[in-house]
Amino acid sequence: MKDAVRRIVGAGVDVSTRKALKSSMSLLGIKEENIDRMYINVKNSVNRKELDEIPVENRALFLPHCLRPAELCRARVGEYGYECNGCSLEGCKIAEIRKEAENRGYRVFIVPGGSMVYNIMKKEGIKGMVGVACIKESVDALENIDVPAFAVELSKSGCVNTDVSVRKVIGSL
Repeated sequence: MKDAVRRIVGAGVDVSTRKALKSSMSLLGIKEENIDRMYINVKNSVNRKELDEIPVENRALFLPHCLRPAELCRARVGEYGYECNGCSLEGCKIAEIRKEAENRGYRVFIVPGGSMVYNIMKKEGIKGMVGVACIKESVDALENIDVPAFAVELSKSGCVNTDVSVRKVIGSL
């Protein structure tokens, strides 16, 4: 996928917006989900250098609440989403990811949706972000957030008990 993105950008295809990429790629019969993945890869590539230049204390990691084992999680909802108590429930990757991100200086938020992300960023003056989400939420964020952002796709989507590669998330910080 990354090689295809490089070739597309190198060929001068307009990838500045999802709409531009979609109109170009749909002519080739590429499925919309794959176009969205290309868009995410392009935006991640474009934003990476700029994100890395932002002091880590001005960056945030946004995790979706659907990563929690919903039936067992005792996290409480606060002003900025769920507040993980670090219990390390079996099957919950949030505590592990949160610990590593905070050790690196990131502020970590466990949010129920994109609208909370926008509110937190505005209130807290976040200058750059890494977000874990499904394809739809990732595309929406990358199109609408006006700071450098990097998206990590969930490996299992849905609205409850989703999954993500811990290694991918930590590698994106």
